[in-house]
Amino acid sequence: MRQVTFKTASGFIPIGEGLPTHFIAEIGLNHNGSLELAKGMILEAAKSGATMVKFQKRFPEKLATAEFLDAPFTKCPLFGSTQREVRERLELSFDEYKILEGYAKSLGLMFSASVFDIESLEFLTKLSDPIIKIASHSITNGPLLKEIARTGLPVICSLGGGDQKETDEAFEILKDNPLIFLHCVSAYPTPDDLINLDTIAYLKERYNVPVGYSSHEVGVEISIAATVMGACMVERHFSYNRAMVGLDHGISLTPPEFAEMVIKSRRLEKVRGVKTELLPAEKIARNNYHVGVYLTRNLKKGEFIDSHDLICLQPLNSSEQYFTGLEINDIVGKIVVDDMGPGQQLSRISIK
Repeated sequence: MRQVTFKTASGFIPIGEGLPTHFIAEIGLNHNGSLELAKGMILEAAKSGATMVKFQKRFPEKLATAEFLDAPFTKCPLFGSTQREVRERLELSFDEYKILEGYAKSLGLMFSASVFDIESLEFLTKLSDPIIKIASHSITNGPLLKEIARTGLPVICSLGGGDQKETDEAFEILKDNPLIFLHCVSAYPTPDDLINLDTIAYLKERYNVPVGYSSHEVGVEISIAATVMGACMVERHFSYNRAMVGLDHGISLTPPEFAEMVIKSRRLEKVRGVKTELLPAEKIARNNYHVGVYLTRNLKKGEFIDSHDLICLQPLNSSEQYFTGLEINDIVGKIVVDDMGPGQQLSRISIK
């Protein structure tokens, strides 16, 4: 159950345990309301190794109270002086979303968007192969979760800012959808001592679903570590430049940083696994530096071998042909089939 399959334009993509990590470039609202900027970021995400791009869709008046929307908001003064002005300026139309979805798919990327209200969910379901993202602060939005569950669509759900009971309830609502949980800490940026990457393994065991990591820390090292610890996805905010004006540019990775994360993670994917058998690549060192069993004196054909007649020395040469040092006690009491002298290595056919 720790794998799910997402339907995409290029076919069905399995995601989860034992499979390559997917990297989500969260463009979010970093397009600043510009279709061309959004397309440019999709291209840079593809070049940087992303496998999915993610946007954010909300209808502000459906999401928040008028008092909240019209309160002074100083984070992006160039975009407006209230949440309503800023949020409405940053929203893209359905036709623009269709263009972005098609463009992402033409570059081999999966396309997703966070939905923050039911109208935004209805908006996204009109695309061809939507993947629904549930942002951390939506996991307590019961009506939205239930509407998402009814779609049967693939769901990626971040768990920042929720407690255990709320996560359990969200799981119960969403468990019949193709579901991925993302471990997340809703602190921007997240201090290292709050990240708690072992939560990835905990969530896998508790819910038996694929688990990834939605990251808000500084740098790429911890995101890379998450892939080694089994994260099936890593999501990072993505921007041309952290100095750009906008809501999330300052907590984003730039294309070179995102590429560094992907390249190093892809290398570390190769180091996972459990070694229980001799590897072909080890045979040269094994044959040269493991010990074989050698004689310390002359023995005549038919003579019995005593423990004092044996010594373990390098090289082993070949364990198919010669005895290893672990087998020395098996040789004691056997007889040699030919005359042998000191310094000769005992082969498997030299005794009986």
